[in-house]
Amino acid sequence: MDTVLVIDDDKLFLATVREELERAGFRFLGAETAAQAKEVLAKEAVQVMLLDVILPDADGLDLLPQLREAHPQVPVIVASARASYLSGIQAMRRGAADFLRKPMNFEELVTSLQVAIRKVPAAGAAPAQSEELIRLQDGSQALMNLIRWDNLGTFHAKPDAWYQRVIEMASTILDVEIVSLMLLGDDGLLRIAQAKGLDPEIQRTTTVPLGEGISGHVAESGEPLLIRNLSQDMTFGKKERNPRYRTDSLVSVPLKVNGKTVGVLNANNKANGGSFTEHDLSVMVALSALVSLAMTSSSLYEQLTRSVEELAIANAKLARVNLEKSRSQELGPPRSRTQDLGEPRTR
Repeated sequence: MDTVLVIDDDKLFLATVREELERAGFRFLGAETAAQAKEVLAKEAVQVMLLDVILPDADGLDLLPQLREAHPQVPVIVASARASYLSGIQAMRRGAADFLRKPMNFEELVTSLQVAIRKVPAAGAAPAQSEELIRLQDGSQALMNLIRWDNLGTFHAKPDAWYQRVIEMASTILDVEIVSLMLLGDDGLLRIAQAKGLDPEIQRTTTVPLGEGISGHVAESGEPLLIRNLSQDMTFGKKERNPRYRTDSLVSVPLKVNGKTVGVLNANNKANGGSFTEHDLSVMVALSALVSLAMTSSSLYEQLTRSVEELAIANAKLARVNLEKSRSQELGPPRSRTQDLGEPRTR
């Protein structure tokens, strides 16, 4: 069981986060000051820390590098109720594994903690893994450029090209033969939106009900899944391997928009015939976060575009009403029939 040290002077927050973390399977330790945190760390082994920016006896951003220097193998996630873009950048530059805003989405917190813990071995990663991380960083920047605000119109109109780039990047970084991106429809069925290494007919016809199979389970649970050996897995184990899969190992991670699962990203068949690792799963989680960000941005772009169009229509109607009113005022009040015919003549 992984232990989380939460450093925060808000007693209500500590009580709430303790309940959520213990429900998620973590062991909770709390500290209300920097001094208390150092005392706990001197006595307890922890796997990850959650640090508030403002403490009674210290500035969280100043404390962060001290914690990282004293405990280099323990990732620190920074949180703040008065979060800003600048404070987030400062936290990451000083060694934070992540930066979260309050009020906190606890599902997001749990995911961030899990990812931070999985990334710890990467500090002493083998050269091959370091190269993977460099490729991930470079590829991520390229993908982020595709969903800049000035490109969102193109992405919204043609998302398949962006999804294909994600799949190609996953295939290259993880050195795998099969990658698929599945989206969840309103009918509760997952369908393949884009894939590499799968027969076109399989891509076109495959459907997976929510909750069924590996992809359906990941979509329903909203949790990443690593299977090292499918034939020995207690939940999804199969005696006979599907002919299109050369290995019994795979990874599957959910795609989420505003906390709701909207699809799944899958990878199969390591080219070297080996099993996927926690490091591979971390890379897939990072990629899924990029896809989720793109989907969220596209949704916001669509809403903004619709609002702009509705506003334009409303403005056009208002302009017509004002024009008609102006014309009516220029013509003056309606003339009576007597005025039109003139006054009757007297004899």
